[in-house]
Amino acid sequence: MKKIFAGLFLLLGGLQAQSQTVEEILAKYEAAAGGREKLEAIRYLEVLGNVKLGVMGQNIELPLTLVREKGKLFRRQIGGVMGMGDSYTMVTDTSGVIYIPAMRGFGGPPGGGFGGMSSGSEPNITRMSTAEVNAQQYELDCAGAFGELVNYAAKGHTAELNGTAKVNKVTCYKVKLTLKTGQTVMYYIDAQTFLVKQVEATGDMALNLTGFGPMMKAFGSRLGKDTKASLLVKEYKEFKGIQYPVKAVLSFGPVESELENMTVNINEGLEEKWYHVK
Repeated sequence: MKKIFAGLFLLLGGLQAQSQTVEEILAKYEAAAGGREKLEAIRYLEVLGNVKLGVMGQNIELPLTLVREKGKLFRRQIGGVMGMGDSYTMVTDTSGVIYIPAMRGFGGPPGGGFGGMSSGSEPNITRMSTAEVNAQQYELDCAGAFGELVNYAAKGHTAELNGTAKVNKVTCYKVKLTLKTGQTVMYYIDAQTFLVKQVEATGDMALNLTGFGPMMKAFGSRLGKDTKASLLVKEYKEFKGIQYPVKAVLSFGPVESELENMTVNINEGLEEKWYHVK
């Protein structure tokens, strides 16, 4: 008898999941994340945190800063390691740059540095092509952590419900979002809280999801179209009525990094330095 009831429960749960439309699911996501009105009212967003990753067999923690001005600016800045300065990706509505600081022991003439190592490379600024800038414009969306989902149709994006799946034993709706540029991202939305539980992307969008994509390209890295990255959100916290991820795990192939956001400033303006190219 218990098995019969359990089977009925699962069947009814499945039917309920199927009865939800993608529009209803994303409307519930907006409500859970803070409400469309509040999310769309965000003009400035500044997130201060850190990323923990393995580099050459060592666990390293680096400061990570993310800033956005609605429709005008996106900048992701990562602290330096091994004597390097900060590197960053910066995109505006008209241009984009990737800044790589000078790196000791890499890229310079041999014998020019300590112990016969190279003296290091010079700072490098790579200008993005028009196509690359256009592909990054979704990053100028300030409507919360996953702004592209908010009022998505008005932004020219399309959404498709691809059933449900379990993420760490949590039932989630699979929503495939196709940006107006043609890029695609898969969102796993918690069927209970209606917050984003996980994000998956492949190819160039996988690189963008990691946050290191533009810099990897600047170094000449080219990954296959099937390369996958995922972001698993482990914890949210409320900032001025907006739910924002504060702990997450980023997986890129066999590599995992832990992300932690300690401070989220909403509509407090941005320092002038974030708009400048070194």
